[in-house]
Amino acid sequence: MPLAIQLTGQAAKRGLIPRLLPPDRLLDEIETWLGAEYPDIVRSTRRQELPSGGAELLVGLHPAADDATFSVTDAGEMSLSAVTAAAGPGYHTFVGRMAQRLGSDVSIAWADGPPTVQAEGPATLTATPSPFTNGATPPAFGDRPTIERAHLARLGAAIAAVCDAYQRGSRRIHVDTPPGLRYTFDGVLATPLGPRDAAWLDSAVSDPRVAISLSPWWADATDARYLLNRALCLMWTEVRWRPPVGPAEKAILDEVARLLWRAHPLDPSLSYPWREWAELLDLRGVDEPLTADVREHAARSADEGLLVGYRRGPVTVDHEGWTLEIPGSFAERRSPEEWWGGEGGRSITLAAVETGTESGPMSAAGFLNQVASHLGSEALTHEAGELVGRARLGTDASSGVEVGVVEGFSAVRGRGAAVRIEFGDAADWQWALDTWRGLAPG
Repeated sequence: MPLAIQLTGQAAKRGLIPRLLPPDRLLDEIETWLGAEYPDIVRSTRRQELPSGGAELLVGLHPAADDATFSVTDAGEMSLSAVTAAAGPGYHTFVGRMAQRLGSDVSIAWADGPPTVQAEGPATLTATPSPFTNGATPPAFGDRPTIERAHLARLGAAIAAVCDAYQRGSRRIHVDTPPGLRYTFDGVLATPLGPRDAAWLDSAVSDPRVAISLSPWWADATDARYLLNRALCLMWTEVRWRPPVGPAEKAILDEVARLLWRAHPLDPSLSYPWREWAELLDLRGVDEPLTADVREHAARSADEGLLVGYRRGPVTVDHEGWTLEIPGSFAERRSPEEWWGGEGGRSITLAAVETGTESGPMSAAGFLNQVASHLGSEALTHEAGELVGRARLGTDASSGVEVGVVEGFSAVRGRGAAVRIEFGDAADWQWALDTWRGLAPG
């Protein structure tokens, strides 16, 4: 298990006739409290029902961390789970203190015990059940030296694993980057704060504390370095580097600009991404008091090499065991059933499934015969090793506007995928067919 905070507790009964709040109402209170107390940290919230009853609230607190999860049952049993490894010990401390305050303000009695650190491999801090007073600082997230040692041990193990993979010939290794995506970059290692080359890897092996630079929230303070790193995580992994489409993309650009505006007055000496900052202002069409200074710095650093942003180049999507290379500028949506990506008159929808029969995994030809027979005898075919595919190139005017469409299927033994590629420019037909042919098992 990665280093994480895992707490359990009990919500208090309330009212003249003491009663537990229903799960949805308790999560309403938690969501409202988080938004009021940490408006600059909470990035997103979403709900989902639990199959066993109750509900959970998933809260995005940092662009380098998975959502923190608050779960509550009908009996008022609470749990908080937050993986803190990728963001760093500062994030670990923050989540713990947030939980402490939440317990006091929303009447949740957390249980807690001494932190335990796994002896070998990645470290984990967990809470073992024993009551404590909400006013106390729980040691599971109040013991900074223990937390820091656990993170350093985890980083050391990660660097050792990267070195081993690199020596065995692996390239473009990813550590702590968003799941389901692989980037194209120059160097050995992709991280949320940008790529690292072989020279950096050598220095990290010689001095493990060099690896601290992989953690965007190392110190407990929310200072200029924290703000800049938070902005850089977004710039490397989420910004599409084209004019924003829709409220969500505009909100990301606004968030980055807000973080940089706040960081600069606190510590002007930090290495700010001036060129990319100026580019974001142009993409968003905003003009702030520091705009002239940003543009001046950007002009002076015009020839300083690599630009921030993995999504300036192609990225590889992993979906249900299949991979597909797409432009990094594509917007994306993902569900358990389908992945969708697109921009500017191009779109791709991908679905995948495991295939089988009573006698075992289904053959690739068997899957295609089931799902692609309607393509007819004129269907295009594609083979690459054990992969077999069929597709049809046509048009679709059902929306009122005629668009080009590639309807394609690909399969290997035991697995199959379907893809629909739409394009508004007739010249994109070759791109659409090449994209279908590029679909491969992961």
